[in-house]
Amino acid sequence: MRLRSSVSPLCLVLLTGCPTTPTTTPPPSDDGAIEEPSTPIIPAEPANHTEGDELEATIPVIGGDSIELSSLRGRPVLLEISASWEPGFAEAHALYAELLAEHGELAVIVVVADPEDAGLSGLPPEFTLAWDPAGALAAKFSVATFPTMFVIDRGGRISAVVNGWDAGVHDALRESVARASSS
Repeated sequence: MRLRSSVSPLCLVLLTGCPTTPTTTPPPSDDGAIEEPSTPIIPAEPANHTEGDELEATIPVIGGDSIELSSLRGRPVLLEISASWEPGFAEAHALYAELLAEHGELAVIVVVADPEDAGLSGLPPEFTLAWDPAGALAAKFSVATFPTMFVIDRGGRISAVVNGWDAGVHDALRESVARASSS
């Protein structure tokens, strides 16, 4: 008799069945619509440094050397912290090449996380290619999103901080570099 009473609850579960999906999730939509990925959240402040701040850093250059931003005083600088998988990577560098042709004294520094990044192979030789071991530079500047571009004037002060890549960024960079070059 005792065996029968302990088996009965088990039989009840087997007969009623167990739900195949968790009951806490909503059922799938039947409308067939595919949900578009949400747009990236771009913070209002892309970094902890803003226009007018002096930017100091030692940046490891791919190949073993490093460059001090202070050594570039007297020249405008476009410093990009990014990754080749980011949207607009190729478009951004085409723009930088145009800006370099217009402002020959411009120093362009492209900083990526991985020095072996295949996306770097097609960049113009006039660009300084650098890398950010363990994200130390991005952390120092509190970079909130990739890409983040710092335009630095001849005095070593930030002229503009721009992040993300869209139609407005193109014009903002062009104007910022022109302003930094004329200061």
